[in-house]
Amino acid sequence: MSQADENAVTDSSLAADGHFDDALRRVSFEPGMLLGIEATRAEQDYHRRRHNRHAYWLHGAGTVVGLRVSLDGADPGNDTSQVRVRLIVSPGIGVDGLGRQVSVFEPYCIDLRAWLTTVHADADAWAALIRDGYDETDKLLWLKVTMRYQDCPSGLQPVMATAINAGTDPVGPSRMQDAVLYELVAERPADLASRAHPFAAHNGLRDYAEISDRLAAGEQQRVADASGGTRAQLELGARLLYALGDDNQALRTRESFTQSAAELARTLLARVSLRLTDELDLIVNPRRISIDNLVRPFLFNASTLARLLRD
Repeated sequence: MSQADENAVTDSSLAADGHFDDALRRVSFEPGMLLGIEATRAEQDYHRRRHNRHAYWLHGAGTVVGLRVSLDGADPGNDTSQVRVRLIVSPGIGVDGLGRQVSVFEPYCIDLRAWLTTVHADADAWAALIRDGYDETDKLLWLKVTMRYQDCPSGLQPVMATAINAGTDPVGPSRMQDAVLYELVAERPADLASRAHPFAAHNGLRDYAEISDRLAAGEQQRVADASGGTRAQLELGARLLYALGDDNQALRTRESFTQSAAELARTLLARVSLRLTDELDLIVNPRRISIDNLVRPFLFNASTLARLLRD
């Protein structure tokens, strides 16, 4: 886990996965057709992105199982001693903000004290952390732990040179392994948008009152005549009808000019709060730190919901 750094890793599929407004194309195989590496990549890309879009639109982003964030550190018996504290993310399954499945087979951790101490030693980095995450009301520094899918090139092998008289033998990855990227980012809960975002990378749903006048008279009457869960379902359906725009930019991701695909892919796992001193001094101590795992979005499959109904 690390503070957000767009240059820290290379994700070859991230840019394409962030585009929901382009039509997917698959290879049309015909006898005698000459196909190269581009056709193979296009075929893989079609099926992978189609699967991602299915998960994004029909299931959403969130945790399926596991990915629990916990605190590991000895209790010193007071809240003034500096203690080595680690954040640990357990194995689990989830879907990131672009619909990409994340499978984690082993726990990951970060030395929170070392990370915070390093940031604190850099005046500009600490000022940015305070600016984005400090809440003066309760004297808490808020951080969020997020996850997203990450390409991991592996199995380097010799490849054909693309430059004339290359000084070294060219190599390239023979496999692209599924991996995960955890990030620790400063963010105050109070700064979050109030609109619900069932589709993480697109605009939030507007309230029914904002779009009700766009419904036909018969549609409005149908909603008015309904009650209880039926009315709530009709209102939600109406909000979904007007969740996107009406032009050729309708499927473009929200704030696509100000937010990168990496930012839209981040999916919340937990919020971490750290109580600072009145002078904004840093004391890393388990008694000053709390973690909220239940603030994250969850994805419930059919068997999970069936179990809930039986119980």
